[in-house]
Amino acid sequence: MKKQNSIDLIVENLIKEFSKIKNFELTQDDPMGSKFFNFVVRLISEFNAYQNLFIQYYLPASRKSIIETKREIKNSKYRKYFHITEEEFLENYYETTRLGYVGAYHKYEGYINRLLPLMDEFFTDLDYNGQFVPLKDYLKKEFDIDINKTTNNFYTTRKINWISNCVKHYDGFPIKQPIPELLNYFDETKKIQIESKEFKSDMENLIAHNNLMLSTFFLIGFHQFFGFEFASIKDQLKPENQEEAKIIKMHKDLKFVINGIFLKNGA
Repeated sequence: MKKQNSIDLIVENLIKEFSKIKNFELTQDDPMGSKFFNFVVRLISEFNAYQNLFIQYYLPASRKSIIETKREIKNSKYRKYFHITEEEFLENYYETTRLGYVGAYHKYEGYINRLLPLMDEFFTDLDYNGQFVPLKDYLKKEFDIDINKTTNNFYTTRKINWISNCVKHYDGFPIKQPIPELLNYFDETKKIQIESKEFKSDMENLIAHNNLMLSTFFLIGFHQFFGFEFASIKDQLKPENQEEAKIIKMHKDLKFVINGIFLKNGA
């Protein structure tokens, strides 16, 4: 099966969310739609470029450096004094991979910090009565969830953040406590060793997670929107949704879904 284009996937998700709003289109002619469109394209480009920088350049370069160093040692007249193991040769390669996780987590934090104000702007435009509460505050108030403390609720961000912290605070040794159950296979006497294939998979999972958070912020915003007095939002809804009973049910269902998303998944 052909892999779906990552930009297409997120744009189609945006179109689906925007379809719930009357007279709103994800087009360059709509100022807010254009803003979201450009944000998504820039976001995917940044993460893909970051991933490719490591997979196509940094990691191959570190491998090449190892080969060249081995050749130099082999041809050195002092070679009898060198006793370097294969694992020691590979340390530069694994160090490069570990640094990739540090940068990836910082990019994720930046993504969330940039996305929230954009979502707030979008939903503020829908609220003509000045009732809208910023999503971060609303999530804490209505669901008792602090978005800044949800990293460990998702396996992908938990793994990337944990590795990042091990690199920053423990010189790359996998000893940051608590050690996630699904990551307790690392040898604590050795620095974390991750191959490029696993790094690439984790970066792809992070991009998918970014898409999930984008959808989730829409759900949180619509939960708040549907909780406003029905008369104040009726005209902004599509005709098929202009029934109070239907909106009440959607409001209830959204709360169930949002709580489910933030349930800690994976050990």
